[in-house]
Amino acid sequence: MGATEMFFVDGELSAQITELAQFIGALKQVGDADKFAADLSASSDPVQTLVAESQGVLAKAPEDKVEAAYNQLFALAASAESAGIDAIARNVSEDVAAHADSGVAGLRVLNNLYNLADSSRAQVFSSMIVLAVRTHMLATLVPQISQLPKLLSEWSASSDEKADVVVALRNALDAEQLGNEAYEAELAFLEAVGAANAQSVAVATSAIVRFANLSAVCDIDALASLDSVQELSKGGKLGPAGDLLNALLTFDFKQWSQFAADKAALLSELG
Repeated sequence: MGATEMFFVDGELSAQITELAQFIGALKQVGDADKFAADLSASSDPVQTLVAESQGVLAKAPEDKVEAAYNQLFALAASAESAGIDAIARNVSEDVAAHADSGVAGLRVLNNLYNLADSSRAQVFSSMIVLAVRTHMLATLVPQISQLPKLLSEWSASSDEKADVVVALRNALDAEQLGNEAYEAELAFLEAVGAANAQSVAVATSAIVRFANLSAVCDIDALASLDSVQELSKGGKLGPAGDLLNALLTFDFKQWSQFAADKAALLSELG
C-alpha cells in the first residue's frame, strides 16, 4: 500500500481529545460544542467515545480537513493511554466506506489506517473495496492486484477472511467488466489462499474458464503451475474444468478444435 502521510500531534493528550471533540461537535451541530467536548473528554474511554460520536459525521468533513482529522484520531488511538489502532479499525473503516463524501479523501484515510494497523488489515482492505465501488474509483485498486499475494501474507487473518476479501475484489472487478484484472485476482487467491479453502474449487474453475475466454495474452503456466491448482486437479476436484485446463495445456490447434466441438455443451455450461 502507499506510504502513510506523516502526522504530528502537539500538546497534551487531553487537549488533543478536546480539540477533535469540538471539531466533531461542530460537524454534528450540537448546541454547545464546548460542553460536548468536555463531557466526551470525561468519559471512561475518550478515544472509543470519539469513534462512536464520529460515526456518519467525520467521514463527511470538508475534503481538505478529513484526512488531518482522522490522522489526529489515529494518533490518539496509537498513544500509550489507548488500546491501539486495531481497537478502532473496524468501526472507523466501515464508517468511512459507508459515509465518505469524497472517494479520494476516504481512500487516503483508509490507506493511512491500513499502514498503521496490524491485525485488522484485512478488514481495512475490505472497506477500501466497498468505498472504491461506491465512489466509482475501483480502478485505483487495480495496481494493488499484483501485490495481493504479498499483502495477504502480511494479514493476521484466517484463510476464510482472506478468501472473502479477494473474492469480493474479484466480483467488483467483474461488475466493472475488468475481466483480465479479475483473472489476476483469482491467480492471487490461488497462490496465497491455497487449495484447502472452501472457495478454492470455484475460484480455480472460474480462472480456468476465464483464461479460455481472455482477450489479453496470458501464460497458462502461471495458472497451471500454482500448487493449489495442481493439488485440486490431481485430486479430481476440478471436474470438467480440469479437463479444460489439460486441453489448454496440451492440445494443438487441431486437437483443441475437436475438443471444442465434442465438448460444446459442456464448455457452454462452464461459461
